[in-house]
Amino acid sequence: MNTQHLNYMLEIAKCRSINQAAKNLFISQPYLSNVIKNMEKDIGFAVFVRTPAGVEVTQNGEIFLECAKQIQLQTENIYAIKANINRKNNLSVATIYSSVILQSFLDFQSFNKSLEEQDVICENNLNDIIDQVISGKVRIGIIVMSRLSKLSRVEYFEKYNLQSNTLITDVPVKAIIYEGNPMSKKKFIDIEDIRKSPIVYYSNTNKEDFIDLLKLNPKQEILYVTDRGSYFDALRSGKYISITMEISRQQKRYSGCCCIPIQGINMCADIKYIKQKQYTLTKREKQFLDYLKECLKRDVM
Repeated sequence: MNTQHLNYMLEIAKCRSINQAAKNLFISQPYLSNVIKNMEKDIGFAVFVRTPAGVEVTQNGEIFLECAKQIQLQTENIYAIKANINRKNNLSVATIYSSVILQSFLDFQSFNKSLEEQDVICENNLNDIIDQVISGKVRIGIIVMSRLSKLSRVEYFEKYNLQSNTLITDVPVKAIIYEGNPMSKKKFIDIEDIRKSPIVYYSNTNKEDFIDLLKLNPKQEILYVTDRGSYFDALRSGKYISITMEISRQQKRYSGCCCIPIQGINMCADIKYIKQKQYTLTKREKQFLDYLKECLKRDVM
């Protein structure tokens, strides 16, 4: 079985369109259709069902794609072995969307700059951060684990040989509101007010990370955005509110937004960093994580 063809199948599932997947992969649609045909013949069952709107994944296809994703991750892990052995002095971090974490990263750079390599930081959702660490694309992942979440990733971490370490615990989740919004004058925001308000959130955030945890109305107006600029533009419109742990002092000045405690739900989270178990942190990485820990204690508690 060609592992590259597994990547093709995963791209089709992501796009829900053979035509779009072919464009993304820079291959022809007939060739991609032939890959599907041969793959399904080889494994003995259909992975996709064609519909007028594109393709849908079959029940057996869901199992196949989960296995294919694991193979893809482990293949990337194999190619990343050399990079993990040859440790570099740069920071290679994937993090949740957080202005406090990003500001801490930039502040740390200002007095502890790597002269050898370029530092890297990217913001993403929880599952993608975990996948990036597993595959070796980044060496450190900064994640949030909600105390109310029903999802336990302990077994997942064990399965993929990841180590998680707590930076700070019991971080309260707050409402973030533009100062021009009348609700910004309140000392507390009731959870019912949040459930009645239009929400803005990042499009690649897992549904269970905030919709299920807050028990939001399925018909509630939610605007999904792809970047931090659009997120704060939506908040500044005065129409939308959101939830967060905290925003940095610089972000408060720039955005004109404030964070207000939420009443009616005891929603706290732990901020952790993850890495591959076999990887030993460099001195500079340890210094950054120690600095980040202090910044989180100061700014989010």
